[in-house]
Amino acid sequence: MISNEKKRKKVAIVGMGVTGVSVLREWTREKEKGRAVDITVFGDEKTFGRGFPYQKEDDLIIMNQPADLATIIPEEKDDFVHWLKEKGEKDPRKGYYPRAVFGNYLNDRMKSWLEQSKARVIKEKVETIRPLDGHCFRVCSTSLTEDFDYVHLCVGNAPYEDDYNLVHHPHFIANPFPLKEKLQSIPFGVSLGVLGTGLTSIDILRYAREERPDLSLSFYSQSGRFKTARGETIPYTYKYFTEENIKKTKEKNDGWISLTTYLNWMIKEINHRGIQLEHDWWFQDFGSIEKVQRDIMDPYILGVVQTLILGLDPFLTEMWGALTEKDKNRFIEDYGEIWDKVRSSFPKESGEILVEEWKKEAISVYGKVHDVIKRENHFEVLLEKNVKKEVEYLINATGSIKNVDWKIGRMPLLAQLLSERVLQPEVFGGVQVTMPNLSAISQRYGVLHQFKVHGPLIAGIQFGNNSIDILSETAQTAVQSIIQKDFS
Repeated sequence: MISNEKKRKKVAIVGMGVTGVSVLREWTREKEKGRAVDITVFGDEKTFGRGFPYQKEDDLIIMNQPADLATIIPEEKDDFVHWLKEKGEKDPRKGYYPRAVFGNYLNDRMKSWLEQSKARVIKEKVETIRPLDGHCFRVCSTSLTEDFDYVHLCVGNAPYEDDYNLVHHPHFIANPFPLKEKLQSIPFGVSLGVLGTGLTSIDILRYAREERPDLSLSFYSQSGRFKTARGETIPYTYKYFTEENIKKTKEKNDGWISLTTYLNWMIKEINHRGIQLEHDWWFQDFGSIEKVQRDIMDPYILGVVQTLILGLDPFLTEMWGALTEKDKNRFIEDYGEIWDKVRSSFPKESGEILVEEWKKEAISVYGKVHDVIKRENHFEVLLEKNVKKEVEYLINATGSIKNVDWKIGRMPLLAQLLSERVLQPEVFGGVQVTMPNLSAISQRYGVLHQFKVHGPLIAGIQFGNNSIDILSETAQTAVQSIIQKDFS
């Protein structure tokens, strides 16, 4: 056991979703080793211990990954599977479960760690965080003002995009979740437009189809196409995307790896599976009704590519960091949409529902949105060639803001941190941190070793961190960086 004679350190965890619970797990372990720490957790009452995506919701809203790819304990890959078995599920490994079920699992694990760590719980939003003399941070919530030695910012996504300045219109739903509550507020029989054709739009479709079939549903985005349906999961051992190969290539090129090298490796990996893809394959109409239908009927090739891309998760941040800014921009411009549609897939069952509703014209789907005009009791969605579509209500499924700044009024804490230059915006989205330690980089204070930023807010640096496993594993790294520096 480690001595408790040194001055006790105070840890604040701000936000209690996947990342906040993961940080709590790590500090609980350290406290059980005898570290002299006192933990305080802050979180919004409605999402405490669940996070925004996994709050109490209808069972129609399911996860987009199977149970065996979701765990809050990195070294126990089947923890969620075991939890499901304890709840009576017989063969849960490849099942796609409601998001609320994962929220229950997350909440169970959090309660156990709260009890073990004797953490103080403050179910309030934090309003400000300010560094004091470079050694501690003053955290202010609704009723508490207190100084902490370490702060973990785990507030999840920034607010949803509002590209057309609709947020104050009474018929606009700026945040779609919890979906059951939001759709219940819409009058019977009206027309509902969905802004966006990402994964959230699939959730809206599934729920409205079963619970609000009275709504006339239409979808609007730039592409007019959805993500891809999940293909077959093909077990695979990498030949080119390996830790050793990445390390050697970086050593040869002063720490850089070109985008061309990555693209060549991907082609070689696919060829190694005995598949020859034409160049045009990458530029198909992914997410169109025809392509979703074809992929459901013949899921093998898409499944191979999805498996390859999803399997890169442990390397993504290092690979992204090894690209020059020029190559990062090239990737986003030339391959970003393809990558996103293939990697962020929905379950086959959801694809079948989408195709069925689309083919029988129960839904309408439009691309090339130019603008949205607010009227007193409806909206006019302007498409190309001056085509205009009217809807009585609009629901936002565009995803969260990526390029943050101090004017982000719907998230006061983030606005304060950016305005006072405690945090620094990152060109590719979110804010800047050091990797892999997740220490905030501040224009005013330099590197803030004692202030860690987690989750979607650092996706511009920690590329591809929208998976549970990455969020959970990197919490471990962030806490250990503090332990090694300040507790050794």
